[in-house]
Amino acid sequence: MANSETPVKPATRKRVPNVERTARTRAKLIEATIASLHEIGFHQTTTTVVAQRAGVSRGAMLHHFPTKADLMMAAAERMRDMRGELHRERLSNLETPADKFLALIDVLWEAMVSPSGVARIELMLSTRSDPDMAEKFVRMNDELDKRHKESVWGLCQSAGMSGHEARDKIYAFVQLYAAALRGLAIDALREESREGADSAVELLKTFQLQIFEELVARQN
Repeated sequence: MANSETPVKPATRKRVPNVERTARTRAKLIEATIASLHEIGFHQTTTTVVAQRAGVSRGAMLHHFPTKADLMMAAAERMRDMRGELHRERLSNLETPADKFLALIDVLWEAMVSPSGVARIELMLSTRSDPDMAEKFVRMNDELDKRHKESVWGLCQSAGMSGHEARDKIYAFVQLYAAALRGLAIDALREESREGADSAVELLKTFQLQIFEELVARQN
């Protein structure tokens, strides 16, 4: 008597499209780069180290990022995007332009002391003398600085400020708090300095409130 059961076909693995596989591999390499920069620094973060951390072959690594400079710039772009995402997430929960302006230092401080923030500082300090990266990284930072100042000034305009004098003071304040937080983040890498760094951030926020109230009052 013939067997009436239908033969079971062996399971086949669903093939992942090339575009999706490429995106996943690149993301793994970039994430491994950021983690390595945070943990062991720029000079120890070689393409070999990153490939091993990401679980990617050396050949695949070089296919996506032929040079260390290519890999580092991709990581820098991802860290820039992560910082922007954090700002949008934190500020979207606040209602008024004034509230958003007064939250800026807290948000940037959170970004600066995060693993990606420390990795970005490491990259910034270590690539100044790297001919393959210095110009690209400086250009990226200049553009980021410009956009950040314009965005903050837009908040201030929504809060009632106007005029070149107010704008110039806000631009100067943005540069001041960004540089101050960057320096404090470096200082906070020493565990003994973290509490003092947090206190310094609170002092900076006091000045932030004073300058905001002063410039708004001048418009009335």
